[in-house]
Amino acid sequence: MGILRTLSVGILTWFATTAMLFHPELALTLSIIMAFFSEAAHHQSELRTMQRHNRSMVTHLREANLQIEGLETALTRRHIELNSAIEELHRRDAVGSPAARELLKRQEEAMEAATSALDSRQERSNIVLESMERLLSFQAEQTSKMQQTMGDLLQQIALQPRGNVTMQDSVLVQDMKPSPAIEQTNHTRIDAMREINDWLKREAASSP
Repeated sequence: MGILRTLSVGILTWFATTAMLFHPELALTLSIIMAFFSEAAHHQSELRTMQRHNRSMVTHLREANLQIEGLETALTRRHIELNSAIEELHRRDAVGSPAARELLKRQEEAMEAATSALDSRQERSNIVLESMERLLSFQAEQTSKMQQTMGDLLQQIALQPRGNVTMQDSVLVQDMKPSPAIEQTNHTRIDAMREINDWLKREAASSP
């Protein structure tokens, strides 16, 4: 682009001087001089632009150097503060670590004791629930057996001759002894209830 512009200025100058009836050698000399001045002016303009860019870059570099110096100062100060904090932590650790370890040990022991107590209480609760379930199952079974026995007894009473059944105080009384199965069922139920009550009392007394 610079060469084309210089040639264009030279050719235009030559044509202009020729049209003004200048000598051909003078016209050529003037065209060369004008081309030189045109190129020199273009170079001067580019030089000024580069100088402006240079001054701008120098300014930015100075600002960057100032920022770097500020960062270095801040990093140095932060490094000193961190070293001081680390030294303080080491000092506190050396002074308070035995007491802190003892406190942590006591807390761990307390947590373990609480966990053991909760596990023991949960185990006892499970045992009580299982006992209650067995008791309810036993009661249901005994109730079913008693109902069946009462039904058999009523059926036997109905089949007995009328002379063997009397009415006394509005209660139906049979002159025969109670069935052995009923007596065994009653004794078994009473013994089971007594054992369960004794076990519940022992568990309540042993619980904290």
